[in-house]
Amino acid sequence: MILPALVLAAAAASPPDVVTVALPDGGRAEWRRGDAPQLLVLPRNGEGWTQLASRAARGAGTVAALRAANPGVAKPLRDVRVRVPWPILAADLRVEVARGLFPQDRRVAAGWEHVIVAPWGGDGESWWELAEWFCGEGSRYPALREANPALGLYPAKGTRLTIPAAALAAEFRRLRPVRGAGAPAGPSPTAVRGAATPATTAPVGTPPASATAAPTAAPAAATPRPAPAPETAGLEYGDGEAIYRLRSHEALYSSVVVRFTGQLHAPDVNATAREIAKRSGIADVTSIPVGYAIRIPFDMLLPEFLPADNPRRLAWEKERDELAAIRRVIHAANLDGIHIILDAGHGGGDTGAIASGIWESTYVYDVMDRLKRVLERETRATVWTTVRDPALDGNGGDRDVLPQTRGQELLVEPPYDLAEPSVGVHLRWILANSLLERLEAQKVNPERVAFVSIHADSLHPAVRGLMVYVPSRSLRPARSSLQRTLYQCREVASFRPARYPLPFRSRAEALSTQLGQAIVRSADRFGLPVHPYEPVRSSVLRGGSRWVPAVLKYSLVPTSVLIEICNLNNDQDRELLLSWRFREKLAHAIAAGLAEGFSR
Repeated sequence: MILPALVLAAAAASPPDVVTVALPDGGRAEWRRGDAPQLLVLPRNGEGWTQLASRAARGAGTVAALRAANPGVAKPLRDVRVRVPWPILAADLRVEVARGLFPQDRRVAAGWEHVIVAPWGGDGESWWELAEWFCGEGSRYPALREANPALGLYPAKGTRLTIPAAALAAEFRRLRPVRGAGAPAGPSPTAVRGAATPATTAPVGTPPASATAAPTAAPAAATPRPAPAPETAGLEYGDGEAIYRLRSHEALYSSVVVRFTGQLHAPDVNATAREIAKRSGIADVTSIPVGYAIRIPFDMLLPEFLPADNPRRLAWEKERDELAAIRRVIHAANLDGIHIILDAGHGGGDTGAIASGIWESTYVYDVMDRLKRVLERETRATVWTTVRDPALDGNGGDRDVLPQTRGQELLVEPPYDLAEPSVGVHLRWILANSLLERLEAQKVNPERVAFVSIHADSLHPAVRGLMVYVPSRSLRPARSSLQRTLYQCREVASFRPARYPLPFRSRAEALSTQLGQAIVRSADRFGLPVHPYEPVRSSVLRGGSRWVPAVLKYSLVPTSVLIEICNLNNDQDRELLLSWRFREKLAHAIAAGLAEGFSR
């Protein structure tokens, strides 16, 4: 039997970003972090796109998708490998790729036995991913969960689980079960990579023991995502300014303004771009030559991109190090004993952002509703919600486009119809603080509670992807006050001014940052769009000033995050939001991030 050679694209000391396996027929199976597996195949002599699509993909109808997966390749070349993504890969080759990447997997009488590989140094393959790869559709994951009721949201590396035969895609269901196989799902006593595989099993083979996967210990979640050092960001420094030389396919807006100044909102991005263009002698921002020197004054730069001896840079590094030293002391497997307060932004008379007729309030409520169901079904968390909409509760289902509704109400006593946006914003943090007070009266540790507010942003069209905001310690007040006339409800009547001493603010920013980074990592693993520059931020930058959203600014919940699931002004993000599969996948990614945030 020919054994596949496992090649890791990173040194064994750190988790890889790609796993590559040589297949017996000369092809290569490749699995990149955040992507589905794919095949790298060598074209045959004289083979064009149509012939290649008929041999390696699902026929001539996939030519366009095949070419899109190989940008810059005018035609297949005999000695240049072509990428064939999983969704269009021929059925028999899907089986070959799966056997190569997961050598301990096998067809058993009950279905397909999969052993969790978890090569990325963190959590393993998600239920959604497994359903997507082996069942043909990620939304079929409930069948997998029902077949493996004892396993958590993210089974540990080495865990054996069963994908039931009835849920398997046809190409896997057609395989003959291995005689005598049928080991129950549960932890495997042997490591996934390097363990001996009997010659009678379905996998092509097992790589040599020396080719073991990288260690699975994740980086400490308390450590903020490191910003790139100025020199690695390609900046040169002059008198009071930094110089960046534009690279191929880069634009002034996204590659310079958004990246180096932190601006996100369209008026700010456009104004900053005009100012930088004027300073750099650029007449037309849409036609800048590659290598052109873009001049950015120091006062526009984010502190992490300033020279190493700049006082603002030094102060930023000191604050980052102080926050990194704060560690979460609570570790809860599968969110056992954790209380999650879910909030969907806006609602009622406040639609939130609107782009191409899409209301933010409608779709973030659907994501919150899906997240609630995932948490209650897949974890041990106790879930609370701040808002309710009878017309949307559990009714998103498989509908892509949702009916616009103003039926949301805030769950204070009595409920508030969200007629006035500013009242709704303040009642949210009052309600969250009231819930925390009730839980503390029941002897629940406040650090076992998380507040998660879900929104969709309205930014410059060049910006896309998920972001998370956390409360900056320096932009929060020492105490809160409240006008008793805000709204006549029990929570306002019993309101007591809250105090936010500096130790609390520092710890809250650190714990919230840890959770925000876990959510971002999870979204990345799920292959969801994530903002590429500083996706976890402690303040909103707009109009030259920084501020913390009120639901975070006045929250007494130590771990509080506001998730911007996408940018409604970006065409790609907006199109994704109109897919129920994307919203369901997003709910799973956030749930997995919450589980990771409390398990590290």
